[in-house]
Amino acid sequence: MNCFKKFLVATLAFAASIYAAERVYLAPFSMVGLNEDFGVAAEKLMNAYIDDNGRYVLVNHSEEDSIKVGDRESANKIAKEKNCSKFILAEFTRLGENVITAFKLYDINNETPVWSDRLKARNPDDFDPIIQRVAKNIGTNKKATNDNDIYTVTDQETKNPKKKGVTSYWGGKIVGSLPLNPSEAKMDAGLGAFVLYDAKDLIFGFDWTMSNLGDNNDRPTLIDLTLSAFYAFTTTNISPFAGGGLSYSMRYTHSYRYSSYNNNYYDDDDEHETNGLSLQLGGGLLLNRASRVMFIAQVNYFIDFFETPFYKIEDDGKNKNLVESKHHMNGFKFGLGLAIGF
Repeated sequence: MNCFKKFLVATLAFAASIYAAERVYLAPFSMVGLNEDFGVAAEKLMNAYIDDNGRYVLVNHSEEDSIKVGDRESANKIAKEKNCSKFILAEFTRLGENVITAFKLYDINNETPVWSDRLKARNPDDFDPIIQRVAKNIGTNKKATNDNDIYTVTDQETKNPKKKGVTSYWGGKIVGSLPLNPSEAKMDAGLGAFVLYDAKDLIFGFDWTMSNLGDNNDRPTLIDLTLSAFYAFTTTNISPFAGGGLSYSMRYTHSYRYSSYNNNYYDDDDEHETNGLSLQLGGGLLLNRASRVMFIAQVNYFIDFFETPFYKIEDDGKNKNLVESKHHMNGFKFGLGLAIGF
């Protein structure tokens, strides 16, 4: 009795799956600039992959259909005659070395496709992964173009993208620093040098910057060696970007020398040095990105992971005392650079 119940449930489930699947008419593929045999092979692949996915029951065209290749109206007529609710039109067009593949899914009696996609094939070997992706995504809210299945990657997608201009840049820049902690640190200017590697969506950089190149004792000297990675929001000639990196940083602050002769403090020729790691976060703009000469405007916020001592002399009218305070320096860094591409 239990076996009979299981058999009945399985039979009903199988019947429900058959009747739930829509009947879709597959019109003959249009081949422009290609051998017609490729069309036959592509249709067989579509049959196999549609059947694997099980969402549609595919009804193939026959010689008796007398359908005109690529004609929506005749495909619509045959689809209705064969009790199909939808039909598929596909077109493969050779353009130079590449083949443009276009797929459209229509509801019967509707001039607007309910699903469409267009993919580029590098050679006929790409037809298999393209059709597999189309069969999996057709009729859904997803595009085959955006399918991330690593086993359906085409040769066209693995080819290096063509990019106007260059990839590596070397340049120099004017920098400014505005520490917010400690508050007694003042804004100062400096110079820097940098290298950028443009990897389309990601930009990798290495730069050296130094502020306070003079003898301003009231301002700290900031030196940073930074490795960075940025995400470019566009691939256009003017590209905004954001990201960050890690720096090996050195901080030099002014110190004082005590003289017991007259109980006073004097400027010391030696500076106090500290060093460690800093976090850099920010973004900016790449200007003239496609050309050999590129400009970059950038703003970063830096946060030191180490403490830097600052000294000041306090005079209470009777005695002078040297007071030390330690800070995890942080604040803004600005940069405006010019680079040459190679």
